[in-house]
Parts: sequence; structure tokens; C-alpha cells
Amino acid sequence: METQEKKMREINLAELFWQIIFKWRPIICFGILFAVLLCGMKYTMDMRSYRASQNIDTEQLASELTEEERQQVTQANNLSARIREYEDYLESSTCMKIDPYHKPMVELQYYVDSEYTFNYTEESKNDFTSSLMTLYYNYIMSGEMSQNIINEAKLSINQADLSELWGVSQIGNSISIKIICPEKDKMDMVATSIKTHLSSKEAEFQDIGPHKLKLLNESQNIVVDNNLIDRKNTISNNISTMSSQLKALKTNMNSQQLLLLQSEENESKDTEKAGFNLKFMILGGFFGVFLVCFWVVCKMLFTARLQSSDEIRSLYNIRLLGEITVPSKKHHFLSVIDDKLMAIKNRKKKRLSMEQQIKMIATNLSLSCRQQNIDCIYLTGSEYENADTKILSLLKKELSAQNIQLKEGGNIFYDTESLKQSSEIGNILLVEQKGQSIYDEISNELSLAKEQNTRILGAIVLV
Repeated sequence: METQEKKMREINLAELFWQIIFKWRPIICFGILFAVLLCGMKYTMDMRSYRASQNIDTEQLASELTEEERQQVTQANNLSARIREYEDYLESSTCMKIDPYHKPMVELQYYVDSEYTFNYTEESKNDFTSSLMTLYYNYIMSGEMSQNIINEAKLSINQADLSELWGVSQIGNSISIKIICPEKDKMDMVATSIKTHLSSKEAEFQDIGPHKLKLLNESQNIVVDNNLIDRKNTISNNISTMSSQLKALKTNMNSQQLLLLQSEENESKDTEKAGFNLKFMILGGFFGVFLVCFWVVCKMLFTARLQSSDEIRSLYNIRLLGEITVPSKKHHFLSVIDDKLMAIKNRKKKRLSMEQQIKMIATNLSLSCRQQNIDCIYLTGSEYENADTKILSLLKKELSAQNIQLKEGGNIFYDTESLKQSSEIGNILLVEQKGQSIYDEISNELSLAKEQNTRILGAIVLV
């Protein structure tokens, strides 16, 4: 029966969540520890690889090869470098990551009206229109304009990325601006930013000559970019072609040529230099956090100790007279955070002081004893001898004030004197402790009390 009760013990997910939250100290410590550990291991491996490559005497290897063999190695090394450049570009370029079949495009078309006219009968004036067009064009293509757009639209790209997405053409007195927006939901913000800055420049450029900057057309579309499609295909084909050429070159190389090629490739790669890898640091941090969370979950699932005061009712069908909060004797680092978390956890509960909790329990027990004509009870518990003496003293004092006679003793399953006294009195009040009292010990107490026909009045849980 006891085994069945344990199997049916329900896991409170909310309590499990808060147990994980209250382990924030080990979570942070283990997260940092494993982040440093995993990153350090990667650093050590990279350092060993780097030192191994440095131990190869490339000059000695090259001197043992013929001129034709050295040229083959140089050609293969150049092909390998170009392949890496193309692959890095495909991986890092924002433009290459955009779907060319669904490309979000913002297009603005402006006209610069200087109201310039030529009259043969009057003195001619200098035409400053071309100067204005040059100023607008240079400003639009400048880093100032692109950086302002990135900041105001909060785009997750840099100026180098935007330069690939930015297109400006000038025909006569008109300027056409086309920009690929990598984030579709920010197309309005990009268009607004462009118009705002060009409007401010219109007022500034009036010093060159009076003119009007007219917005002729504004559009936001999802287009198919055939040029981008061809560009991607060209790069992919180049990688494939050069990879085939490199493979063919390596096939005809001897062991010395391959060793020299590998050494030179390692020297040309940035990854040859040992350094701290952010990816491994983050991965190690997540593993440390997961380890603590897994430990908390396993501890709660497979524990043999009382996890909550409600289990007194649900597992043993005993009346729970109340719980008493035990003040922490340890002064933890940043304990104010624990207090804040506890306040959030108990935000829907009215908090009572320890004295109020004891008084409420004593009153509740006193009323119950009067109804059953009980004037003497026996205090015990599976871990009674390890309970907080200050709390027990306050509890006994309050019960005595309620005209209840008390006797106390250790675990009746192991203490024969306690068993004898509890049987003589016939009424037991259990005092158990969250995280200390063992399920089997509580079950043993209850079974023995039942065999002796001793009444269990209820239980108080110290939390």
C-alpha cells in the first residue's frame, strides 16, 4: 500500500518551477563554470592543432619538391582560398540570404526642380542643377545616410551589408532609390527615414540655389530578382567547379605535396589561431544550466523526503493543522533576491508571522481537543529530535496557554519509551519537517500508532 501511495504522489509543476528558480545561485555558477570549461577545452584543442601545424617545416618540405610540384601546391592552395572566400560570403552576406523569389523592395523616385530657364534676351544665369544632383547622389550613397537608416529603422545589419542592398540611379533631374529590405515588417520605417533625411537636406541645399525636391513615386513591392538568382547560381557554380579542380589536383599529388598543402592551408585560415569561441561558451553555459535544472527535477521525482505540507493530506490522509515557516539561519549571498522571489511566489497569499502561525495552530488544535474531550496530547515526529527547538518551545508554550497538557518524545518507531508514553496518552500530534521527514518513517509511525489504537490528531509541518 505504501509503495502504491508513493507511485501516485503527484508532482506539483508550479512547485517544481519555483524550486528551479530558487536555485539561481548554482544555475549561475554552473553556467559560468561549464562555459569556461567547454571554451577552455576548445581553446586547448585548437592550440594543440596549431602547435602541431607549426611543427611542420614547410620550407624543408618545399625544398624537397620539384618546381612543377611546388606550382601544383600553390595552385591548389589558391583554389582552396578562393573556395573559402566564396563560402564565407554566401554564409555571411545579408544579400545572399534573401530569397530572390520573394524580395521585399522599397523604391522612391525624386525629381529636382530648379526652375532653371534659358532666355536669349536676358543675361543668362548659371545652371546649378547638375551640382544639386551630384550633392544629392553623394549624400544618398554616403555612410551617413545608410547609418541613419540602420539606426532609425533598427535594422540588424551593418553598413557593409546595406551597401549591397542599396541602389541609386540618376537620369537627368531624377533620382531613383531602390533598397532591398531584409526585414519585411520594417519597409515603412525605411521609407520614412529616407524621406525625412532627404527633406532635411533639401532645406540645407537651398544655399546652392533655390529648388524643390519632389517625390514623384513611392512603392513597396515583393519582387523576383533575376539578377540575384543568376548571381547566386554563378557563385555556386564557381564553388563546384573549383572544388572539382582542387579534387583533381589532390588526386595527382604525392604525400609530401598533400602535407605541404595542408600546412599552408592551416596557416592561411583564421581558425588556426587558438582563441575563445563564443559558440562553445554559450553552449557550455546552457549545458551548465540544464545540468542544475535536471538535478532539481530528478531530486524532486526520486526524493524520499517530504516535499510539501499538502502531502500529509494527500498521501497519508492525516489532518493538516498548519505549517510553520522556519527562519533561515544561513545568510546567503544576495539573500535580498531570495526575499523578492519569495514575495512573488506568495503574492496571492496572506503572509503571517511565525508567532501568528503558531497561535493559529494552537487555537485550531485547542478547539479540536475540546470537541473530543481531550486534555493531554503527545508531541512526536519522525524527525522530532532534529526540529527547531525555538519553534517547539513557542508551540508548547502556546498550547499550554490553551490548557492542553503536553508530553513529547522521539520517533515512536525507534524509541520504546516514546511508544509507551504515546500509547498511554492515546493522542498523538505529529511534527514533521519539509525536506527532512522521510516518507517511509512517517508511514512506519502511522502503522505503529494504528496497531496501538492510538489516535492521530493531525500534523504540523515545519517549512
